[in-house]
Amino acid sequence: MAKGTAAVILVILIIGAVSGYFFYTRYVQGTVVLSITDPPQVQPANGRQYDPSILHIYLTFATIEIHQGGFGNSSNNGWYTMIGSQKTVDLTSVLTTAKTLGSTRLSTGTYDQLRFPVSAAVVTFSNLGNVTYSIPSDSLKVSIIGGGFQSSPGTTVNLRLTLSFNSNEILAMNGHLTPHATAQIVP
Repeated sequence: MAKGTAAVILVILIIGAVSGYFFYTRYVQGTVVLSITDPPQVQPANGRQYDPSILHIYLTFATIEIHQGGFGNSSNNGWYTMIGSQKTVDLTSVLTTAKTLGSTRLSTGTYDQLRFPVSAAVVTFSNLGNVTYSIPSDSLKVSIIGGGFQSSPGTTVNLRLTLSFNSNEILAMNGHLTPHATAQIVP
């Protein structure tokens, strides 16, 4: 009788431990904070990031999503919405100071990419006003440097998106802009 009671107690403890582990790793989440900056790349001719005639570079993101590694890269597998509402950023305002775009809670796992459809790219020139550009495929997908990051319960990860454009490409006014983007963990 004592062996039977001990076996039942042992089974209950094992089931409790396994259930606790799955609850902890699935429902107790970590946090990721996403910020954006346009890294300084001084142009040799004028000592500035962009030509002086470029006053603003507005990008409007429809949403921003993050990909959980190990779930494929198809259109919807493993992608989670970080920022579900439209965000507009003036890249000339984040040349020296990063701007927080938002934060979200993530379940335990490795996250390796960002994806964001760009619904508008508008450059304001001092002599022309606003000029609309398109981004290739109207969407950007950026791998996180170092293979991504691990989200763990109770932790906060600061993720920085750096995004910039070539001043000469903007001035060419061909209607298209090719972004230069990276994403990395910052302290």
